[in-house]
This record gives sequence, C-alpha cells and structure tokens, in this order.
Amino acid sequence: MNQSAPNLFADRYVLPEGDRSGTISVVDTMPWQRCWACGSLSNEAGDAFCNDCGAALDERSYRATLTTPDALIGPALVPTIDAEEVRLLLPEVVAQVAEDDLVLTLLHDHGPTTLAAPLDEFAALDLGMTLARLLVYLHDHALVLGSLAMTDLEVMPSGRVRLRDAAGLRRVEADQASAAVRTDLMALAELLEQLTVTPRTTRRLSEEAAAAAEAEQPGLPLLLRQVRTGECTNALTLLTRLEAMRAERALPVCLRQIVGAATHVGIVRDHNEDSYLTLQLAANNNSSFQAIGLYLVSDGMGGHAAGELASGLAMRAAAQLVMQAYLAQALDPEHGYNQVEVGELVRRAVLAANEAVVNEARAQGNDMGATLTMALVVGDRVTVGNVGDSRTYRYHEGRLIRISKDHSLVQRLVDLGQIADQDIYTHPQRNAVLRSLGDRREVEVDIFHERVRAGDALLLCSDGQWEMTHDPEMELLLAADDDPHVICERLIAAANRAGGEDNIASILVRFADIPGGI
Repeated sequence: MNQSAPNLFADRYVLPEGDRSGTISVVDTMPWQRCWACGSLSNEAGDAFCNDCGAALDERSYRATLTTPDALIGPALVPTIDAEEVRLLLPEVVAQVAEDDLVLTLLHDHGPTTLAAPLDEFAALDLGMTLARLLVYLHDHALVLGSLAMTDLEVMPSGRVRLRDAAGLRRVEADQASAAVRTDLMALAELLEQLTVTPRTTRRLSEEAAAAAEAEQPGLPLLLRQVRTGECTNALTLLTRLEAMRAERALPVCLRQIVGAATHVGIVRDHNEDSYLTLQLAANNNSSFQAIGLYLVSDGMGGHAAGELASGLAMRAAAQLVMQAYLAQALDPEHGYNQVEVGELVRRAVLAANEAVVNEARAQGNDMGATLTMALVVGDRVTVGNVGDSRTYRYHEGRLIRISKDHSLVQRLVDLGQIADQDIYTHPQRNAVLRSLGDRREVEVDIFHERVRAGDALLLCSDGQWEMTHDPEMELLLAADDDPHVICERLIAAANRAGGEDNIASILVRFADIPGGI
C-alpha cells in the first residue's frame, strides 16, 4: 500500500523513499500555509517569518503516518475521537490530508521531553490515573491503545503529560475486546513499574506466600501485581483503585506519638556538644484528631564551646523554619498533605540550619560544625532530612532499619566494598565525616520518606549512641519496654557501659492507634 504513494503527497509533502509503514518523516514544502509554531494560517508564499509569532518558515520535517481511509490505525484515529479531553492525551495531530486512497497524518513534535524514572509515588499515581481514564474512554468506544513505553510519553511545557506516539491505537471487534483490554492493562502496569522501579511479586502455588507478598508490598506494587494476575480486569476498576489510593495517600492516617528523649556527656568527654529537640502538636476538632511531630538530633563539632553552639544553632534554625512555614497551615483542616512539598520543606530546614552555622563560624573565625538528622512526622508519614553521621532508624516488627545514610569516610568505604559494614565500628578513620553543617555554604541534603504503622517506632541518635551500642543491641533494648523514656535512659546507660567515648543523644518516638474518645 504505502509503496505506491507518490514521493510528493498532495503536491506539498515529500515522503521518504522505501518503506513507509509505521511512523515516517515527511517534509512540508509549503510551511507558510500553516505556521509550525503557532498554527497561523495567515501567512503567504514567500514569507520568511510568521506574521503572528515570528517563527522562521523554513521547510520543516514532521513525524507522520500513512494509512488507508478504511483501515485507520495509530495517530490517524485521533481526529475521529470527539472528546477533546481525550485528544489532549493522545499524539497532537497537526494536519490530516487525503489523496486518492491514502491518508497522511502529521504529528506535532515537541522535542525530547520524555519522563525520567523513577517517579515519586504521587507523580506515578497521577500519571496512572491519567492513562487509566484514557483507557476507560477508549475501551468504551471499541478502541484499544496497544503497547506503551516510556519513550511514548512526553512532558508538555505546562507540565501536562501526553502520548507522543500511539502506534498501536486501533478499533477492536467485540469478540477480541477482552484479550485486547487485558493487553492494554498489562502495558500500563508494565509502564508504571518501569517509571517507579517497582519490584515484581507474582502469585505462585502458596496462598500464604501470596498473602505475605501483599503485606510486604501494599499500595501500588500490590495493585500492579493484581493487574498482571488478572484480579483487576478492566480500566474502570484500575482507575477507581488508583483514585482511592491517591486520595488515601493525600490524607495521612492519624497515629498517636509517644516520645522519650535523653542526652548524656558520656564517660570520656568533659562537655556535651549534642543537642536534641522534640516538638509535638496535637489537635482535636469535631472528633478529628491530628498529630504532628518534629524531632531533631544534632552533634556539634569544633571543640569546647563551639560544638555545643553549632548544634544549638542548627537545631533552632531548622525548627524555626518548620514552625513558621508549615505548622500553622498544617492545622487548617482543608490543608492537604503533599509529600513532595514536605520533602522540600525539610530540605529547606536543613539548609537554614547550615546557613546559621556557617554564618556563626565565619563571625567567630573558627571551624565549628554539626551533623543533623531530623524527622517531620504527620500522622503516619515520616520525612527525614540528614547531613552527617547522626542517624534515624525505623523500628518495625522487632527489626531496626536504618533510614538515613552516614556521610562518613567509613560508609564510603563500605559502599565501595573495601570494608565490611561491621568494620565501621573499629576502623581508625571512623570519626571522619565527609559532609556536615557549617563546612560550606552549599550542602547536599538527603531526604527520605517513610510510612509507619501502629507499633512502629523512630529512633534518632548521635554517633555516640550507635557506635557504642550496635544495631542488634539497640533492637533488644527497644523490644524490652514500651516506655520511650525508659528505653532512652537504657540506651544511654548501655552506651556508657560500652565506653561512653562520645556525647550521646537519643529520641524515641513510638506510634500507636488513636484510642476512642480522644
């Protein structure tokens, strides 16, 4: 079919030689008839620039498809779709020209603006809902989308995502619809897995194993697995599940925060350079409970007076920014939770702490510095910011799981495979910190997002704690009592029994369900 088309289509578009199936490149020899930049039709032959937008009216190449009128496929079907909101998700058609028994469909090319993986969960859910809505419409109108790849998506200047290509878009007969719909759902699940780097779990022989997989990977991973195993059978069900998931993640689950904290100078040092802050905000209005917590541990460096000054400055600067920029608006019942915004807030708080230490160090002419690990907790959502080798852990089902990553020489050696993780505690350079507050104006902040459950806990501590009481011992101490105050005192005592070589600071936050009546 395509081989018989003339090289000059409709006396205007130069077609490529050879195979003309799939997406081809054509050249518009009359670019003044329609401006490629603004779509203006008011230009005349010989105009070098568009009269409306000023774009150069040179010969221009377009991506295009060549089909027959009775077998439209791919982007050639887009103009036949009545719903504008659906066309806005599909490839943008510049023009569609018919000649003899062929139809040439020209596509707008916005350039290389493809999505970059991995997406955060909110962005992935938003994209998933957008594409699921597209599938709902297509399937309701006897259309299917076909294969779907990351390279088929493009990001518009407004931030909106649309399909750059839809080569598999086609009409489907009723007796083939079920299989074609399943193919569409599988393609969308595969795309979301790629964009979120989601690990696969599949149902095997054991129902218990499948249930365990669901418990370990709730949310989007579970839903994508259900698409693959055929438990989610249509686009409307998928859309409904994605919308519910997005709404549920926009509203944190309320948990009670039970807090303990302690600090000690240790056995070897003669003054304490560690600082900590715990701040809890609880509100109950019309039986709606809201709990927010801010927790910080900072380990000062720089010798007598300078170290404790640095950690105190860091602690106050970070806390002040969070209180001023977030806590007041967070009490508004209409204020939703946005993980990206909270992550940026925590990053700004750590940067404010760094600025405070840098300014004071330069004013005093010394090399004071500090580490900082902080957690902003809203309901069951935890956002951790970290610079240095103070740590934040999550305690879950009897296991202590490190959230933050040390910015230290020994951690770098572990990452390079030059020493084992256990060697961190004995290596002669174990105190060498590669990143800290006060070292320079610009500092890179690590941000981590966690979701906790009732029964979980957060442990924030300085290196004087975790270096003296290794993770297995801290696990045992956390399991031995429910009272965070008691546990923090026992953690301090254990660190001192092990030598107390540094100052020690620890915060423990336990999470519990909200009892009735609160």
